[in-house]
Amino acid sequence: MADVRQTGSNIETTIEYTGDINKRRDAATNCRAKVGAVRVLRRDWRRLSGPILSSLPAPEAHHVREFSCGTLYYRTFFVDSKRDALYVGAMDRLYRLNMNNISASHCERDSINLEPSNVAQCVSKGKSEHFDCRNHVRVIQPMGDGSRLYVCGTNAHSPKDWVLYSNLTHLPRHEYVPGIGMGVAKCPYDPADNSTALWVERGNPGSLPALYSGTNAEFTKADTVIFRTDLHNLTTGRREFAFKRTLKYDSKWLDKPNFVGSFDVGDYVLFFFRETAVEYINCGKAVYSRVARVCKRDTGGKNILSQNWATYLKARLNCSIPGEFPFYFNEIQSIYKVPGDDSRFYGVFTTASTGLMGSAICTFTIGDIQKAFEGKFKEQASSSSAWLPVISSKVPEPRPGTCVNDTSSLPDTVLNFIRSHPLMDSAVSHENEKPIYYKRDLFFTRLVVDKVKVDMMGHQLEYTVYYSGTNEGKIHKIVQWNRNGDSQSALLDIFDVTPGEPIQAMAISRMHGSLYAASDRRVLQLRLALCARRYDACVRCARDPYCGWDRDAGVCREYMPGLIQDVANETADICDSSIARKSVSATWGQSLHLGSFVKMPEVLQPRAVTWYHYSREKGRHPITFNKPEKYIETSEHGLLIISVNEADAGRYDCWLGGSLLCSYNITVDTHRCSPPEKSNEYQKIYSNWCHEFEKYKTAMKTWERKQEGEGVKRQSRAIKSHASRTPANDAGTTNLGPDLTTDVPHSAVPRTFTGNFVSFN
Repeated sequence: MADVRQTGSNIETTIEYTGDINKRRDAATNCRAKVGAVRVLRRDWRRLSGPILSSLPAPEAHHVREFSCGTLYYRTFFVDSKRDALYVGAMDRLYRLNMNNISASHCERDSINLEPSNVAQCVSKGKSEHFDCRNHVRVIQPMGDGSRLYVCGTNAHSPKDWVLYSNLTHLPRHEYVPGIGMGVAKCPYDPADNSTALWVERGNPGSLPALYSGTNAEFTKADTVIFRTDLHNLTTGRREFAFKRTLKYDSKWLDKPNFVGSFDVGDYVLFFFRETAVEYINCGKAVYSRVARVCKRDTGGKNILSQNWATYLKARLNCSIPGEFPFYFNEIQSIYKVPGDDSRFYGVFTTASTGLMGSAICTFTIGDIQKAFEGKFKEQASSSSAWLPVISSKVPEPRPGTCVNDTSSLPDTVLNFIRSHPLMDSAVSHENEKPIYYKRDLFFTRLVVDKVKVDMMGHQLEYTVYYSGTNEGKIHKIVQWNRNGDSQSALLDIFDVTPGEPIQAMAISRMHGSLYAASDRRVLQLRLALCARRYDACVRCARDPYCGWDRDAGVCREYMPGLIQDVANETADICDSSIARKSVSATWGQSLHLGSFVKMPEVLQPRAVTWYHYSREKGRHPITFNKPEKYIETSEHGLLIISVNEADAGRYDCWLGGSLLCSYNITVDTHRCSPPEKSNEYQKIYSNWCHEFEKYKTAMKTWERKQEGEGVKRQSRAIKSHASRTPANDAGTTNLGPDLTTDVPHSAVPRTFTGNFVSFN
């Protein structure tokens, strides 16, 4: 049974075992026989409610851990694996959680208060006191070796930044960091705004560290900006290079962007965002996803673009279902890069909120991004003209947007060109020209990715596992692999992590074997290898790259050589040998339930489940459910056989696509009238009698409803007829005469039972 312990604000969920463990394991086996049709028919076969993580017994004790100090809007994560710390930005607080066990963290001991200033002024501007006018921490970035952190918060719509030690203490006065205090253009005013920021140590002018950000720089949100802070000499405190930013109020550069991420890659910093598509404006309004880049050595132009980027370029990101008329997922919601691997970027995209809802996961290579930035530029000759590619002869030299040692020495022709032509003509194509995964009626909010390497008989296999959070608090787990150069993927599992609460932040740590997710109310830690916790059958266990099926023990374990694993589903019958054929004996007239799942997993619900019967007379033939008096399919795809006889004997196999789920051998006792010898035989006979009685009750209720309906109709007709013949009385009312009754022939009334009976409701 579940044992939930709460100490202060920290909740830890564990599993307490009672009884024999082997019996509990047997009870979780996916194929089982259940006797008694009445109990099956009356059982609630609807899906279980509550978190899907609690649907199966778990051999692991701490598969899910939770941390919460109330509804504090936990929306910013930073993972410091070297210090085993997960930093969480919240409202008025910055937390430092233990990555091994976040439940062991303490609300007061492991946090620092960052209370807002000027709350009254914020409220006077029409903002809410208890949300808008608080300090929501939106930027947490490591500085140097990670011993210090750069932190920025909304501070009651007056952004403010700090530098803290990694143990969440303030720096002494003599360690003052120049340029710190005012957070405008570094993090947003509004806690509801999307923003991004990145602390970059190397590659900047003078080899000085700097913060790059994408956010709103005004209270009114009129000025959105991609920004780099002033560059200071940290020893002398002197400002060596001035800030750089995008052009102000120029829709060609930025048009109401929503930033989702930024990355330091080589000589450039890349920004990912969605914005109103300026190139589509003549055809209506549309939102496109973008990737923009700036050179880290950019110091602006000498006379033109002196305070602005001289290397700023942007291109559209194409995430679409291919076809003659591609279906586009235009709005990027989240972007992820595996630490240490700059070759790929993984993003989740959605359709416009005003149309058909759908989400997709697409990947982009750094090579394809560079190819787009090396391609043609796009321009609009006049406000009424179409956007067209710029011919090569009009592009000045050196090529606009490339890194040079000193951008202030660039010719005015180059600076003027990039000022009016920041948009590239070609979109960045997604890898394999198709999404990794897509689904309608789904809204992805966050994404993290893990690379899993498996040693399969001396061969190193690599799989990419995607964890994508939704606005309903679920996490979709998808695996991708390559087969003969073709990318393929499959949905492995769906976790109901924060039911009804959108996933606001996600992080993953291979070192700690954990996935971290946050809603506005709590932070959760999940094991990556939830093998026995999630899978009770080989057919699902073998497809998870973290897991393998132990044929001898009949359980799913964390993968090691020797266990059954087939992520790519290359061998359809790999699990057949692990399926135990169950023998079930039935008496003539008894009803049987053959189960396929303890609970039908959500990921398998779209797939076809088929039952087959092997008999001497007919051989192998599929079970059809067009005869409910004989076969009934339960909501969990189990098989209910009504009133078995000699013809029902034989083998019954349940298949999920090309994989065998379970198998039963049914034998039927042909001695129909032999007296029962054991108590369970009496129970079977009693169960069958109850089934017949339930059928009688159903028929009786159906007849009563019909008779009641006919009686009402006849009464209504009689009243109308009588009223038309009867004059009004002295009181001005109509005399309806005696009560009307319906005569029912005695033969039409079913016989009734008297005395006590058992109702299976």
